[in-house]
Amino acid sequence: MPESELITIGAFARLCGLSASALRFYADAGVLVPAVVDEATGYRYYAPDQTGTARLIRRLRALDMPLPAVAAVVTEPDADRATALVAAHLTALDDHLASLRTAADAARASLDRSAFVTPTPPADAPGAVRSPGSQIGTSRSVEAASGTAPGRAKPRDTASAEPDAVRVRGPVLAAALDQVATATVVDPRHPVLDSVHIEAGPAELVLTATDRYRLATRGVRVDKAPTAPWAITVDAADLRDTVSWLRRRPTVVLRPDAAGLLCTTGDAPVTADTGGPEHGGAGDRNIARANRIGPESERRCRSSAEEFPDYRAMLAALPPVRVRVVVRRSALLGVLESVQAATVTLEAIPGNLRLTDGEFAHTLTATVTGPTMTIHFAVTTLYPAVAGAVGPDLMLDLIAPDQPVRVRSADDGTLLTLAMPRRPESADPATH
Repeated sequence: MPESELITIGAFARLCGLSASALRFYADAGVLVPAVVDEATGYRYYAPDQTGTARLIRRLRALDMPLPAVAAVVTEPDADRATALVAAHLTALDDHLASLRTAADAARASLDRSAFVTPTPPADAPGAVRSPGSQIGTSRSVEAASGTAPGRAKPRDTASAEPDAVRVRGPVLAAALDQVATATVVDPRHPVLDSVHIEAGPAELVLTATDRYRLATRGVRVDKAPTAPWAITVDAADLRDTVSWLRRRPTVVLRPDAAGLLCTTGDAPVTADTGGPEHGGAGDRNIARANRIGPESERRCRSSAEEFPDYRAMLAALPPVRVRVVVRRSALLGVLESVQAATVTLEAIPGNLRLTDGEFAHTLTATVTGPTMTIHFAVTTLYPAVAGAVGPDLMLDLIAPDQPVRVRSADDGTLLTLAMPRRPESADPATH
């Protein structure tokens, strides 16, 4: 194929609706390999006729299909057999959904609904919701949230008006923050460990955190990118306070400024109005605390004064991967949840991933590429990396028993976590 017809990974990602990091994940899993990889630069290029396969992979993954099954479908030359593989997966999904419905019906039948009745507060109670026109309670907050408060500007599209603004889906961003926040820790000696580094680029918003034993970095696709890339390190406590607010907003706009990170709803005006509720009820105090600059349509998170570690240089300096394991996330998570010991041992062997905790052994079906390798982890280090992953499959990149393991996953975005192993003779989870 002429070189001029090859497509860069970024352009190919836009064509097929996947992120560049997801394409790297699928390439390393052997599901969709680039047409050409430049030996000098490592750049990956795709052929135009691979676009259909990439879109098919995206749709199959939307059905929660495991990577081995996806690979079987996309490599099956017979269309009828490929259709049968998809039908078998859909039948399994229907059976699982039926069992969930049965469990849900049983739960509803056993509920004592009277236990969940919340008494209506008196009309004059602090924080009570008032009818339109009332001058008491939280009416000002409600008006601020709807953009109808007196003197407030008409809502506008902040992502279009501000060149640094990034638009993302609120629930997706909230889930991503939950995932990387597992790698934060409060340490007075190293305040930067309780922060999240946020990088806005042309295709993704990348969130990164580390507690020295784990490093988690999560990519989220953006609906609208900034005109120029930017990065900011943000206080993790402020972000955690903002997560529930993000979940209730279909889209949000992020913009850095001198004070930190400003988050607004997708159609809300950027404003510095600090006028808050006029009354002192508990509900009003909570709104004023969580909403640092006043209106319900905005949240501000403080920036960190500490310099975030150069995690990209650290990732680039890691030795080559010797063993690659692809395993179902739910299966691995189920084993880790049953482990009673402080340490779990992973042994990657052809076709299987074996886990032992000194007393019990569990064998999981896995795709293993490379020689047999044994590695030990503190459960408190490995479990969060697996629990916070995205998508139905995990990829474990093993370098050596004394080197960090890369825990990778991909779905609507990508997640990479570095997990430090421990010495098998150590009884202290902090000894790595």
